[in-house]
This record gives sequence, C-alpha cells and structure tokens, in this order.
Amino acid sequence: KRNTAFGSVGRRIPYRILHVINQDGESLGNMHRADALKLMDQHNLKLVLLKENVEPPVYRLMTGQQIHEEQLRRAEKKKASPKPGVVQKELSFSSAIAKNDLEIKTKQIAQWIDKKYHVKVTIRQAKGSNADMSMLFDQILETVSEKATYLSKPKVTREGVSACILRHMSDKELKAHQKMGNQKNSTVKKDENENVKSNELHQ
Repeated sequence: KRNTAFGSVGRRIPYRILHVINQDGESLGNMHRADALKLMDQHNLKLVLLKENVEPPVYRLMTGQQIHEEQLRRAEKKKASPKPGVVQKELSFSSAIAKNDLEIKTKQIAQWIDKKYHVKVTIRQAKGSNADMSMLFDQILETVSEKATYLSKPKVTREGVSACILRHMSDKELKAHQKMGNQKNSTVKKDENENVKSNELHQ
C-alpha cells in the first residue's frame, strides 16, 4: 500500500493521464501528465494526489501554503477522531444550564474519564445569553483536572456552538501533574510559614 500522507508528489507521477484540479478547486479536466507538469512549472505550484483509486486519478495543483493548511486541518481532524478501540461519549447542553444540572453533567464526565473514555462536550450558546463559553469549558475541565486534559481544545464548530474533547491523562502526564501540584503546595506552605514568622516578629 502506498504512503497516503498528504503532500506534494514532486514530479513522480506513475499515470499517463490525470484529472487535474486547479488551486481554486476548479476542474481542468483530463490531461497528459506532461501538460500537468508544464502547468505546475508555469505557475510555480505543486501537484498533490487527491484520489488514486479512480480512473483517471485526481491530482490538484496547490501552493505550498495550501498544502500546509490542509495538512494541519487533517492532523486536527485525525486528533479529534477517536482511536480504534477508544470509546467516545458525547454530552451537549446549553450555555444557560442550571448550576446543579452542570454539576450532574460534570460528575458523568468524571465517571467516563475514569473508564478512559474520550468525552466530547458540546455547548450551545443560549438565545439572549452572553455567557462566556470558554469559562464554561474551563469550569468543566477544572472539575476533572486531576485526571483529564484536552484532546481537542474548545473551538467553535458552527455559529453559536462550541465543542471540545477531553481525555484521561497518561501515567506520565499524571505524574507531572501531581509533581506540579506538590510544588504548588510546598510554595503555599512556605508562604504561610513566612507569614507566621513575620507575625511572630511583629508581636
């Protein structure tokens, strides 16, 4: 099986006839590979294989920037899609959710995280509400921050709707998180001790 990584194929084209799409996404029809390479050189573009298992195979002329953006988009999509064998649960609610309802939802998230599930959280902006969506996501993460982190950070998926995906931390991440927590605690204790000392001096 050929490497299916998205990127420029250079000048290595095993097919004689190609279906070519230009950088604006418009079809230029079928053409000989020599003509496709000529176009590529004339416009200083790169050829990318889009579909191989069709007749003729589909190639697209793209700029380096377009290729880079598409690679990032695919990487983000891959990251957000659950790995084989990983269960992904979903919860969605409105930004106007009542405090006790939110507590019930976060408890459910914590239970799923304990089972090493991925949890997709979708929040819809309630009509007339100007609730800060990012604060809501932070609040949810805070309740499970001892064991969970973002697999995919909160982002707007469509107008008025934002989503994130939470996952259980790896053992390595958990150790690092606990270490940070211990350092924080020892700093707080040190400050408290110094406060006590300064109080004793003042008395």
